[in-house]
Amino acid sequence: MTRLPSQHLRCFGFVGILVSAAVLGTTSYADPPNRLSITTLSSKARYVSSGDVVVRVDIPRRISTADVHVSLNGEDVTGVFLPDGTRHALVGLVTGLRDGRNMLTASARHQRVRLALRNFPSYGPIFAGPHQTPWICETEASGLGPSLDEHCTASTIYEWFYRSTDGTFRTLPDPHPPYPDDLAQTTTIDGVTVNYIVRVESGTIDQSIYRIAIIDDPVNPIHDPWSRDGTRPGPGWNGKLSFPYGGGCGPAYRSGRNDATSALSDDPLSLGFAVAFGTRNTLGTGCDFVVSAETTMMVKERFIKQYGVPKFTIGSGGSGGSMQQHFIAQNYPGLLDAVTPGVSYADLVSILPDVTDCGLLNHYFDNAPDPSRWPASRRSKVDGYPASADGMNTTCRSWDGFAHTWVSPFNGFDPVVPVEDRYDPITNPTGARGTFTDGMVNVFGIDPATGFARTVYDNVGVQYGLKALNDGDITTTEFLDLNEHIGGLDVDGNYISARSEGNLEGIALAYRKGVVDSGENLTVPILDTRSYRDNIIDIHTRIRTFAKLDRLRRENRTSENEVNWLVALVGTDIPNLASMALIGHNEWLENILADTSHIRYALKVIRNKPAWLRDTCWDPNGVAHVEQFTIDGPSECNPIYPINSTVRLRAGSPIAGDILKCQLKPIDYRDYDVIFTQQERARLHTIFPNGVCDWSRPGVGQQPIDGVWLDYTPGRGLDETDDGDDDS
Repeated sequence: MTRLPSQHLRCFGFVGILVSAAVLGTTSYADPPNRLSITTLSSKARYVSSGDVVVRVDIPRRISTADVHVSLNGEDVTGVFLPDGTRHALVGLVTGLRDGRNMLTASARHQRVRLALRNFPSYGPIFAGPHQTPWICETEASGLGPSLDEHCTASTIYEWFYRSTDGTFRTLPDPHPPYPDDLAQTTTIDGVTVNYIVRVESGTIDQSIYRIAIIDDPVNPIHDPWSRDGTRPGPGWNGKLSFPYGGGCGPAYRSGRNDATSALSDDPLSLGFAVAFGTRNTLGTGCDFVVSAETTMMVKERFIKQYGVPKFTIGSGGSGGSMQQHFIAQNYPGLLDAVTPGVSYADLVSILPDVTDCGLLNHYFDNAPDPSRWPASRRSKVDGYPASADGMNTTCRSWDGFAHTWVSPFNGFDPVVPVEDRYDPITNPTGARGTFTDGMVNVFGIDPATGFARTVYDNVGVQYGLKALNDGDITTTEFLDLNEHIGGLDVDGNYISARSEGNLEGIALAYRKGVVDSGENLTVPILDTRSYRDNIIDIHTRIRTFAKLDRLRRENRTSENEVNWLVALVGTDIPNLASMALIGHNEWLENILADTSHIRYALKVIRNKPAWLRDTCWDPNGVAHVEQFTIDGPSECNPIYPINSTVRLRAGSPIAGDILKCQLKPIDYRDYDVIFTQQERARLHTIFPNGVCDWSRPGVGQQPIDGVWLDYTPGRGLDETDDGDDDS
């Protein structure tokens, strides 16, 4: 896959400005081209789905729109095209595409241009690779009725809701006036006041249940916006799209379930944003980042066909939702124009070592010869996390469930996945496995030595408790015993006495395929929002923000495209960060769109950041403290919201935390602030016969990503350059 310059990666996300005349009634400033050209607006030409596509034909000024003829696979489709506001282009929804390759042709006078399209079924897959099997459809539990086939296909339905003056959403009893007395109104971000009535569209896409919510008029609802007689969105839609992502990380083998009310998010809807997402955009439904990207693309495609091209799309969501936003912005640029990660992590695969370490440490401490020597106050010196107020646990205990789920084939399944379909080494060795890499087997591939997905967890050479030893918090005897008996996990997640060795190819693929978020291409506006949870022994610790910032600075030489906001979990006058972020992103993106200079997009993002968007923490009383977030140096925020550590940081890892497998170096006693006896030195060499982690060097297999918009479909015939040809 060819890596594109960053200034060319924005075309899909901002293409709405070109068709705004057709959709939003505004004026386009695009100059007419010298030659005919065809552009797909609802998706990339090679990734069309459901048999239809929104197309724009740009026309030279010297040619009349009436002289242009368009055909699909030799059949005339000119009639579906309408002039847009520039009078130099035609826009239309072309239907009737067959699965596979199609050819769209536009001609006028002596010019002729063709565009190759590849169409896929609405249930996919497109670029994410083969679907999981077995597969459980949850359409009925989601209010869509029984699935019509094994692909979870269901009929599209529309439901109406209204916002009550008591601050809740309620079912609209009748789409015709008079409306309920408690119907609220809302004023959009554009200053337009409308009845707060929301239509929710529901259906299935990519084996996922999708929801689209938009303020609409029940008397004259939106329909066929690309046709002459259709109804386009009214003033209740501000022309922009909010795309939320859900957290967790589960093994999937199911569509996931939700209901229409899950789309009723007041913060974006009240400001006039439409809301769209699918169940596979929740990692707890299925922890496959490529599938989430594909679902995003297909749901957004559906939105464009049914409502219009959004001026821009803003991602949001916390925890696993933050990971998805980072992955999509880095690896499938253009789908999201800005991201709003909450209680964030850079990605999942690079916290997996630390989280799995927690499971090993808990196992060691719980089974130590004298567990009383390891109260939470001492465990925290090793694992880096805070101890609970009652002195019983550290955050490592909160991580214990995921510490086993992500590396075990047995855990994390939703009850809808039949037990008899799941992996068992004795009774069902080919059954569904629940590990993280098994869930992304299309990316990691099969390890021929095991027959399962390649693993990535590795703890060879890791010196657990190194900082605790050097700080005098544990003894040399405790340090040696810990590292001698910490052990590892086998391919089925069982404890073993030896350290775990990750598959070298699997580790390299994690970097090459962008599963590790390096910060590459992550130049979009980022508003990182966090409620402080370290003090309640919650897994969403503040240190993770600084890991991502370090990666941005290393890769892009700046982190100025990210703004960080931090609030108390409980307090008074806590600001609504979700609403603030939407308002901030809206201003930021509008500034970027108005900037017609030719500087690099990354620089344009930084130059157009509103001055009021600055790193800020609000104390529990709601008082704002504006300062650039930093681990070191003077700070008003850090004493209020202390920054804790992690297992790997306490073992010497750099703050970026993106080394999956460390390179080794010989034991150097200058690294220790303690004196080992000769007997202890001999024991240390026995524990680490090949050396210890050299954290000053890149990780084993650490390398740049292969490119963007990577396709995991075996034998795909149409590549990125196969887009037809021009005939004069």
